Amino acid sequence: EKNVTGLGPAGVCIRTNMPSIVIDSEVDPGFTSWRELARKYAIRSAIGCPIQDGDRPFGCLLVYSKIPNAFGPDEVVLFQSLAKEIGFGLRLIDRQQKLDSQIHEKEKIQERLSDALKATIEAMSKTMEWRDPYTAGHQKRVASISMAIARQLGWSEEPIQALYMAAMVHDIGKVAVPAEILTKPSHLTDLEVRMVQEHAETGYQILKDIPFPWAIADWVRQHHERLDGSGYPRGLKGDQICEEARILAVADTIEAMATHRPYRAARGLLAAMDEIQSQAGDKLDPRVVQ
Repeated sequence: EKNVTGLGPAGVCIRTNMPSIVIDSEVDPGFTSWRELARKYAIRSAIGCPIQDGDRPFGCLLVYSKIPNAFGPDEVVLFQSLAKEIGFGLRLIDRQQKLDSQIHEKEKIQERLSDALKATIEAMSKTMEWRDPYTAGHQKRVASISMAIARQLGWSEEPIQALYMAAMVHDIGKVAVPAEILTKPSHLTDLEVRMVQEHAETGYQILKDIPFPWAIADWVRQHHERLDGSGYPRGLKGDQICEEARILAVADTIEAMATHRPYRAARGLLAAMDEIQSQAGDKLDPRVVQ
């Protein structure tokens, strides 16, 4: 005789959304398909209770016994309650998995946005290098030095990356300075110096409306400020100058002195180190210099 499946306690439970009991596997007609297997494992009775998602069953708690007629009214109540708790737990797990998936997707989106922001910053940096070939790579080298200093100071990676982006555009305000002044092979007049000095404020004005997660515009604005108030554009002193700008100031001084400029040859890294040490405490942050 052909065995018919789906008539056992699990199948009936799922279809009816009600507890299903096999009193004795040896005589229950719905258990015919599993009778031989039941004998192998000494199964004589069973109960199936629906595991529900709302009003619909999505699973079955199936319990077996080696004695017939093992499941009376008390056992039905017990296993119905257990099935309800299992359903609750499974739904929580499902929701958590969906939430984890959403969080992972948001993290991927955030990573793509972060990469796009970094690429945009680097593209902005290149526009300055095309206008002023003598300082090609200056901003990138300042960024590398700034990151190295920040790591030595024990910064974590996210603020280091933010500092990198600020350094990559710290001279973006020079876009407003005539190219002939930027590339002038002799010393600048007082008026030309003031025009160049305006790049810190101009950089702030360019960047201030970009919704960075960090105060990059302020860091750029302050990178020529000095502890004694002798810097520009606002003559800030001491603690008025943020730590990011203090790092940029040291990195900018090192890079500017160590490399070639149109009006002078490179003075070299040793001279640059002597210079920042001589300014430590008065103009530059001694901890950053160290």
